[in-house]
Amino acid sequence: MYEEATVIYSDVLFLLNFALDYLCLFITSRLLNIKTTLGRLAIASALGGLYSFLPYLVKLPVFVSLPLHIAFAALLCLISFESREPRRLLPALLGFIVSGALLGGMISGLYSLASDYSDGIYREPSLGSFLLILALSAAVAWCYSLICRRKINTRSSFVRIRFDKNELTLNLLCDSGNLVTEPFSALPVIIVSAACFKHPYDDPEREGYPLPLRAVPYATGNGRGCYLAFRPDSAEVRPLAGKPKPIDVYIAIDTVNKSFSGYDGIMPTSIL
Repeated sequence: MYEEATVIYSDVLFLLNFALDYLCLFITSRLLNIKTTLGRLAIASALGGLYSFLPYLVKLPVFVSLPLHIAFAALLCLISFESREPRRLLPALLGFIVSGALLGGMISGLYSLASDYSDGIYREPSLGSFLLILALSAAVAWCYSLICRRKINTRSSFVRIRFDKNELTLNLLCDSGNLVTEPFSALPVIIVSAACFKHPYDDPEREGYPLPLRAVPYATGNGRGCYLAFRPDSAEVRPLAGKPKPIDVYIAIDTVNKSFSGYDGIMPTSIL
């Protein structure tokens, strides 16, 4: 009786991993707007293709192979991108790993569909099918990077406020047109939907509101009005990939808008 054996085609294994690493590094560079060149991506992807042989040459336990894979992924990011700053490389590493998980399954699935095993003999996809798989994967990677980059370029930030023994974290849209300030202190004003607050803090017009309020006038193209705002006990802003910093602001409660394009409210860009 013949024993079954797994045959590894080194050229196919190298090309698949080269293509996957190249697309993932490309997506990462587009998402995070990190400068790179085609040569850098090609060199890193070639090393990734060679690294794919390691699991078949050396059997390593999971507690060794997993840190090794992460360390090698970090090396590929170092080779691919011009930035050496840790604050840019860590997001790049995470983007590379996540993109690999997403694209790896898609390429493997397309490759399996293009393979032929109808008569009991396994046949690899033709060169034309392989090139078509790469073209489809590249198109998906390009669209994915454009959509995600547009989302990332929308400036937003998290702000944590504490008031009356309560703590609330808000996801706010940065609006350069928000120039509203509290008239006496001239402090910037963050406009937050009342839906973010629990009762009784959600209705500033109710009698016996538990916080001291200030009237904050505003003017827009649609007319003039007045917000009721309170000054939190403390507040800190947490920009994307940045350290939290304390801020001194007023919180205006908007009882009309339940959402600001999917965000909890809007904040002036001057706070950042």
